[in-house]
Amino acid sequence: MLISFILLGKYLEVLAKGKTSEAIAKLMDLAPGTAILLALDDQGNVISEEEIDSRLIQRNDLIKIIPGAKVASDGFVIWGQSHVNESMITGEARPVAKRKGDTVIGGTVNENGVLHIKATRVGSESALSQIVRLVESAQMAKAPVQKFADRISKYFVPLVIILSFSTWLAWFSSWKVPWISRILDTEIHG
Repeated sequence: MLISFILLGKYLEVLAKGKTSEAIAKLMDLAPGTAILLALDDQGNVISEEEIDSRLIQRNDLIKIIPGAKVASDGFVIWGQSHVNESMITGEARPVAKRKGDTVIGGTVNENGVLHIKATRVGSESALSQIVRLVESAQMAKAPVQKFADRISKYFVPLVIILSFSTWLAWFSSWKVPWISRILDTEIHG
C-alpha cells in the first residue's frame, strides 16, 4: 500500500510538471516572432522600416507596433496612441490606453492604433522572460516538507520491503518445513 501511494505521488508530480511545461510553452508563444524596426533621421522622421526577428531587438531600438500585432519588447511609447490588451501578463480585464511616455510590456497585444516604442528591456531582461524563469524555478523547487519526505522514504521503503520479505520468508519456512518433512517421512518409511 505504502509503495503504491508513493508511486501515485510521483506520478501526480510528473503530471503536474508536464502541465507546467505546457504553461511555459504557452508563455513563450506570447512573444512575437517578428518586429518592425524603424530608422529615424535627425529630425525624428521615419526613414525606413525593416521586419526583423524579434530576438534581434537591442535596447534603445525603435519598434513600430501595428494594430493587432504583439508588442515585441518591453519599452515606452515615443509616438502614437492605442489601447493595449495586457490581460495575458497583468490580468487586466480591459485594454489599457497607451500614449507617449507610457510603458508597454512585451507579448501584449496592440488593439487599435499604431505605436512607436523604444525598447528598454529585451531578451532575458523582459517581463515575459522573468515570468517564464519564475515558473521554471518554481517547477524545479521542492517544498521543505517534500524534501524531508523524500529523505525518509529513501530509507523507509527499502526497510519495509526487506521486513515484509523477511516476514513472508519466516511464515513460509514455518509452514512449509513440517509439510515437507511429513512427505519425506512417508516416502522414506513408505
